[in-house]
Amino acid sequence: MNHPFRVGGRYRNRIGEYEVIELNGPRMVIRYSDGRTLETEVATQARIWQNIQIRERAPHHPPEPTPDPHPQLPPRPRSPQDRRGQQFHGLQEHDFQLGVGGTSWRARSSLGGKLAQTMSSTTGQFFQSYAIYRRAEVHIVRPERHVEGRRLHEAKFVFRLSAERACFGFYIEKNEGPMDDTWHWLNFIKALENDTRLQQEVQTAMDHLRLYWDVFIWAEGGRVAQVAFAEGTLKWKGEHRGESEDVTWPTFVERLRAIETAKWCDLFLWTYMQKEDAIAAGIDIHRPVTEIYRALLPLYEASTRAV
Repeated sequence: MNHPFRVGGRYRNRIGEYEVIELNGPRMVIRYSDGRTLETEVATQARIWQNIQIRERAPHHPPEPTPDPHPQLPPRPRSPQDRRGQQFHGLQEHDFQLGVGGTSWRARSSLGGKLAQTMSSTTGQFFQSYAIYRRAEVHIVRPERHVEGRRLHEAKFVFRLSAERACFGFYIEKNEGPMDDTWHWLNFIKALENDTRLQQEVQTAMDHLRLYWDVFIWAEGGRVAQVAFAEGTLKWKGEHRGESEDVTWPTFVERLRAIETAKWCDLFLWTYMQKEDAIAAGIDIHRPVTEIYRALLPLYEASTRAV
C-alpha cells in the first residue's frame, strides 16, 4: 500500500501528534503523546496527514475537493453565497448515537450542507441535503429529482451515524407492495441489469474504494446478505452462511428482483468509518465521503432517471 508511514515515525492528525506502533495492511495502530492507543485505517490517516502538510505549505490556499473525473456538466465556480457547511467544525463524541438529541451535524449549516455544497461545487450539478426526522441520518439529492413526501421512493446518497461508526454511500428502497413509476427501484434494477458500462463503473468503485452492498429485508429479520467485490468477481455472503458465493451481475440483479413483493428492502452500496477515525478527520471528513458519492454518481443518475 502506498502511504507515508513507518513504524516508529511521528505524525499528526486533528487530535494531536502520534507515533506509529504497528502497520498491518490497511490497518495501523498509533499511540498519542498522552499514551492512548488507537487502531485506525491507514488510508484515513494518510489523507489527514497529507491535508495537514498541504495546508502548512500553503496556509492561505487550502486545497479544494478533487473534481469529478466524469462530470455531466462543466464544474461551476463556487458561489460566494453558497455558505452551506460553514458552521461545521468536525464530528464530536456525542454525535455518535442512535438518536439526534443535542446534535447539529445534520443541518445545512453543518456537515449535511457541507456534503451537498461539495457535491455541487465539484460536479456542476446542484445538490441539497435533507435531515431525516429523528434519525442520525442525512440524504444528499438533486432537488429536481426529489419530490416532497416521496423520500422512500427515491434513490439518494446517505450519511448515517451509529454509536460506533459513520456509514456513507448510495441508498435505495423497495416497497412492500406494488410500485408505480415514482419508485426509483424500477429504474435501478433495469439499469443495473442492462447497462454493462454502469456495471463496470460500479465494480471499479467497489474495488478501489472497498465498497460493499448491504441487503436488508426487514420481514426476514434485517440484513440478509452482504456483497463485496474481490478476486475479480462479486462475492455474495448470506447472513447465516459461513462462506461467500461467487455471483455474476445478472445473478445479483435477479436475486434483488426475486425479493417478494410483500417484503420491504433497504439496499445500500457503501462503506464505513469507525467513530475514532471520523472524529479524527475533523472538518475534512466531507472529502472521503463525497469521493464515494462522486464515484457512485453514474448509479444515482441511472436510478433517478425518468422511466
